[in-house]
Amino acid sequence: MFKAKLILRMSVIKQESIGGKCMLKKIALLLSISFFAFGAPLNVSAHAVLLDASPKEGSQLKQMPDKVSLTFNERLGEGVFNLQVRNDKGELITTKKATMNRTHKTISLDVPPSKKGIYTVSYSVISADSHPVRGTYVFSIGEKIDQVITNDNRNQGENGKQSAFYNIGFSVVQTFYYLALLWLVGFVLWKWYVPYQSGQQKQDYKTNVRYLQAGYIIFLLISIGVQITALLKGSSLPQIKTFIIHSATGWSWMTCILLACVGFLFLLKNKWIDFIWAGLLLVATTLNGHAVASDVPGYTIILDFIHLVTASLWAAGLVYLFMIWRKEREQALAFLPIFSRIAFGSLMLLILSGVLYTLKLLPDITALFKTTWGLLLLAKIFMVMLVAGVGILIREHLRKNDSPSLAKFLISDVSFMLIIVLIVGMITHLNPIPQNEPLVWKESKQDIEFLIKTSTLSPGKGSLWVKASLPKDGSSIQSIDVALSPKNKGELAPIGVPLKVNKDEIQEKQQVQYKMYETNNLVIPYAGRWQIAVRLVTSNLDEVVIYKDIVVYDVK
Repeated sequence: MFKAKLILRMSVIKQESIGGKCMLKKIALLLSISFFAFGAPLNVSAHAVLLDASPKEGSQLKQMPDKVSLTFNERLGEGVFNLQVRNDKGELITTKKATMNRTHKTISLDVPPSKKGIYTVSYSVISADSHPVRGTYVFSIGEKIDQVITNDNRNQGENGKQSAFYNIGFSVVQTFYYLALLWLVGFVLWKWYVPYQSGQQKQDYKTNVRYLQAGYIIFLLISIGVQITALLKGSSLPQIKTFIIHSATGWSWMTCILLACVGFLFLLKNKWIDFIWAGLLLVATTLNGHAVASDVPGYTIILDFIHLVTASLWAAGLVYLFMIWRKEREQALAFLPIFSRIAFGSLMLLILSGVLYTLKLLPDITALFKTTWGLLLLAKIFMVMLVAGVGILIREHLRKNDSPSLAKFLISDVSFMLIIVLIVGMITHLNPIPQNEPLVWKESKQDIEFLIKTSTLSPGKGSLWVKASLPKDGSSIQSIDVALSPKNKGELAPIGVPLKVNKDEIQEKQQVQYKMYETNNLVIPYAGRWQIAVRLVTSNLDEVVIYKDIVVYDVK
C-alpha cells in the first residue's frame, strides 16, 4: 500500500515537472509575442504640450517684442531648458539665457529690438515626468509669411519622439527594472511573515534578497543611463548639475541609488527598518513618473505609492511560492494561506488605486481608446482580471485541500504577472493624455473639392484656412461660411467663424480654379466635442455643406 502511494506520488511530481517545463516554454513564447506585438510599434510622445507662445507661431508683427515666452500645460524640469531666437541669416539675436517662472510652466527670453525679417524660435525643455520636448516655429517683423498654418508643427518633429530601437530597448530595461524593484521590495516585506520550517530556509531567503538587491541596483543604473542619454543630451555640465539637484527626477535617481547601497548594510535585521526602507524606496520611485507631473502631485503620488506597495506584495509573494513549490512543498503550503489572504486585499487596493490614478490623469474615460498608453492600460486591466479569476480558483482549491491542482494555477499567475510588468515597462514612458493636433480635412461634395486646415486645435484662439475648387457648372463661389457647434451640450446655437478672402499673388496674376479663405479668429471656447460646418454658396445660390466632428482636449 505504501509502495503504491509512493509510486503514485512520484508520478504526480513527474507530471507536474513535465507540465511545468511545458508551461514555462509557453510563458516565454507568450512574453515574446506580447513584447513584439506591443513594444515594436511604440512612439514615445512628449508629455508637456506647448499651450501658448508670445509671439504666436506665424504672427506678423510691426516691431520686436521685449521678450519671447512659451507656456506649457504642465510643470517643467528645472535646469535643462533652452530658448533661442535666430534671424533670417541663422544668427542668434541674443546670447542671454532663458528664465523659468515660479510655476515652472513658462520660460522666457529677453530679446533686443530687431530689424524687419523672419525669425525662428527654437526651444528644448524636459517635462516634470522626465520626457524631452523640442520644437521650432517662425514669426515675422514687418514681413508676410504665406500659409504658415499649413506647416503647423510646433509639437511635432523631434518633440520627444524616439527611434523604434530606443523604444524597444528602453521598454526592455524598464521591464527588468520594475521586476527587480517589485520583487526586492516584496521580498523585504514578506521576510517577516514567511513561516520558515528551518534555519536553512531563512538563510536561503536572505540569499535570494541579496541577489535581488544586486539585480535591482544594476537595472536601476542602466535605466538611469538610458534616461540620461535622452534627457540630457547636449546639456552643459552646469545644466546637468542643476537638473539632478533641483528636479524631482534627479532627486529620485539619487535617493534610489543611496537606498540601494545602504540596503546592503541594514536590510533584514529589523522589521521596522525594513518597512521604512521599502517605503522610502517606493516614494522615491514615484518621483520619476506621471504622478509628479499632475496638478495635484501629492494625491497622485500617494495613489502611485499604494499601487506599488500592493503590486510588490502580490508579485514577490507569487514568485516566492513558485520558487519553493516543488522542493519545499511543506513550507509552500504553510505560506499559501497567508499569501492568499494578503494577495486578495492587495489586488483590491491595486485595482482601486489604479482606477483613481487613471481617472485623475485622463481628461475623460474615452481617452483610453485614443492613445497607445490607454490601449496598453486596457490590456493590463484584462490581465489583472485574469489574475483575479485565477486567485479565486486558488482560494477554492486551497479550501478543498487540492494541492496537486494548485501548481498549474501558480504557473498561470506567474505568467500573467510577467506580462503585466512588461506592459508597465512600456507605458511608463508613454503619454496618457491624447494630444490636440492640427486638423487637415479633405472632402469632395457635388464636384467641389474642399481642403480645410487649422492650427493646433485647443481651447482659445487659433487659425483656419479653407480652399475650395470652383463649381463644375461654370458658376463662381459667392461665399464660404464656417460655424462651430458644441455637441452634447444642449441646444446651443452655432458659433460663427469670421473669414476673409485670401488674395495671394497667384490669384491676383492669373485665373485660378479655386478660392481661398482664412482667419486668425477661430475661437474654441472650451474643451469637448465639436462639429465644424463649412457652408459654400455659389453664384447660382446653390448651397453645399460639409461637416466634421472633432474632439478638443483640455491639456492644461
